[in-house]
Amino acid sequence: MEDPLLDPLPGPPRHIGPYRLLALIGAGGMGEVYLAREHRPGAPLVAVKTVRADLDIDREFRIRFRREIAAARAVSGPGTAALLDGDADTEVPWLATEYVPGPALAETVARCGPLPVPAVRALGARLARALAAVHAAHVLHRDLKPGNVLLTPGGPRLIDFGIAQAFEATALTAAGMVVGTPGFMAPEQIEGSHAVVPASDVFALGAVLCHAATGRGPFDDPELASVIFRITQGDADLSAVPEALRETVAACLRVAPEERPGAAELARRLDPGPADAPVPWPTEVLSLFAEHREAVARCEQDVAARSFAAADTATGTGPTPPATPSMPEAPPAPPGRGTPRRWPWLVAAAVVGAAVAVAAVVLPGGGGTGADGGTSPGHEGSRPPGASRVVTAYGSADRSGEFGTVGTRASARPDGWKPWSVDRPAALDDRGRGCVLVLPRLICRDGKGAAAAFDAASGRGGWTSRGFTAGPDDLQGIQELPPESDGTRVFVPSELGVTGVDAATGTVRWRHRLPRYTGLLALAYAKGVVYTAEFAMTPGTRMSRSTVVRARRASDGNELWRTAALPKPQGPLLTGDGRVYLAAEGGGVLALSTKDGSRAASAPTATCFALLRHASSVLCWDLEHPGVRELDGRTLAARRTVAADARPTLPGPVVGADGVLVVPAGNEDASDPVDHFLTAYDWRTGRRLWHYGAPQETAGLALAGKRVLSFGAYALEGRNTSGDVDTLRRKDTPRTGSGTGATAIHLGQPLYLGGALFADTDEGKVVSGYAP
Repeated sequence: MEDPLLDPLPGPPRHIGPYRLLALIGAGGMGEVYLAREHRPGAPLVAVKTVRADLDIDREFRIRFRREIAAARAVSGPGTAALLDGDADTEVPWLATEYVPGPALAETVARCGPLPVPAVRALGARLARALAAVHAAHVLHRDLKPGNVLLTPGGPRLIDFGIAQAFEATALTAAGMVVGTPGFMAPEQIEGSHAVVPASDVFALGAVLCHAATGRGPFDDPELASVIFRITQGDADLSAVPEALRETVAACLRVAPEERPGAAELARRLDPGPADAPVPWPTEVLSLFAEHREAVARCEQDVAARSFAAADTATGTGPTPPATPSMPEAPPAPPGRGTPRRWPWLVAAAVVGAAVAVAAVVLPGGGGTGADGGTSPGHEGSRPPGASRVVTAYGSADRSGEFGTVGTRASARPDGWKPWSVDRPAALDDRGRGCVLVLPRLICRDGKGAAAAFDAASGRGGWTSRGFTAGPDDLQGIQELPPESDGTRVFVPSELGVTGVDAATGTVRWRHRLPRYTGLLALAYAKGVVYTAEFAMTPGTRMSRSTVVRARRASDGNELWRTAALPKPQGPLLTGDGRVYLAAEGGGVLALSTKDGSRAASAPTATCFALLRHASSVLCWDLEHPGVRELDGRTLAARRTVAADARPTLPGPVVGADGVLVVPAGNEDASDPVDHFLTAYDWRTGRRLWHYGAPQETAGLALAGKRVLSFGAYALEGRNTSGDVDTLRRKDTPRTGSGTGATAIHLGQPLYLGGALFADTDEGKVVSGYAP
């Protein structure tokens, strides 16, 4: 964006892929960049980059381009402009990235002069953190320069990461050149692209910081041969760089890659403060930001004024695709939400839940499909004959996070499904979270035991059931415990008790209110029985650590049995093999008989934060100890430990029917912008299969057939369980508002079916959209 003036494209509307082109942003020797938007209400602006139609695009170019698109999808974080879509196989290859309404660093320095030292420090630290995230995704930028750094009031954004090679290699290598921009290329990059390493990007960042601080690059020279010679000899001119920055910039520009600081270390050197601290931009730079925002607004006004008289045409992709429905924007999120989402049962005991700004996945397009076959992810085999398909927030009945092949098979979607977003009924309070699919309905709960039904295909509202009468002090927090169902009834948990609601009509079939000073910790359904874990509180004292597990007949709510006082459980209740399993808060695992609640087995020394089942085994994992321990499902005897090299973190491990265990683990380096990793293991052999950076502030993890689905504060990602980078798909978190005031939607735990997800939000919405 060298010029903030954006003139609408003349003539009738033009399209590339699903995007309507609005204005030309810039052009180079290999391609052009357009401001564009999908043809649907509420769609965000994007930057579409195309390869020039007159170039000879061969098969090798398309292969490289396709691989770079897949690699770039893996990059997430606040310092990058995310890749949204692309097509290497169309007549004119193209890709679309998030549009950043701000000037390039090159333009900023040219118009406003060199930046002051505090601004350069903040700029460099944020770019270094962004580079660390790019490198963690196994991607190299390869062409970091002032023109590929866009500035916004909230900080810089990297563009064109990982795709410079695909765009430039065909033309440049034919002439014996290498990919990059003279003056911002590392010595090893000049010697050959095969030698490029993460330290090469750090070298380029050092040159960019020199440019930002002085208005000149460290190797500027009229003769290209002189520039290359000076780079390879380490002859950087840093005389104009302020003394406070000179040593750090010089370290980045060392000839030997191993002598340069890593990206995370560079961020610490430049600005050890919080990553989200405001950038101290000079007044003239802030004015430049305003010019760019105004230019975009004028351009869109002009496009709207011209559009009514024009007929659509298409560019490079055949007929114009039909408009795809989108989810309307949600209202701004409440302030102060920034911590990862807890498991549903962590806030069941009257604890206020801390929701996370998670990746809403309602961007239309790309509905995933999987192999046919497989069973429903709900409680197949335990529901009345002919009952509707049930999908719970835990995936399978084993609470393993496995949603089955129907989680990705498009034919499993409700008939006529399209992405949608609706308001929760006013009759539901905001003290309860969680939904269950009982097709053809999505049913979501509130805090007092009420529920509401929505048409799963369209979001149209249905019935709303009545809950318990609640006084001002009865509901102490936000309970994130999802409802369960047998396909005929829905069992709605609450701090106040449990209600059994007819799934088709919303009629309350039975209800059981808990005694005062008693609360609900967990709820599970299996084979006609509803199991609950209930705790007692004594007024004026801390919560009791003793708990009662109770079994009720699902059809009428009549009590079948209850236990004596048990240790307080944590995590969901598990059922299987005639057992109810629970992990005790102070340590130990218990197995109760489903016949009468008697103790069937115990493992008193096992320390488990939560349990899940796989085949005939109970899997135990803990936040304080590495590995996932396998216990015998009948005796609870320890069998072995898998993933001993990883210490699990929330949201906890998941394991699939195909025998792949995926473990989220934290990064021990607190300064690294990649805060979580996902590591996959072959459950049968224990062999590690792959290891990748996870979405920042990872809040949810699930499996659907051959897909691993994860979401965090900035993105939702999906990849095959094989770990192949070419299978990775990524969606950015949709935002409400614009600019620095934009906020992310806060999703509850999604339900996956047919390549779509269904979830409630903290903003009072219920949504459904495509999963990655």
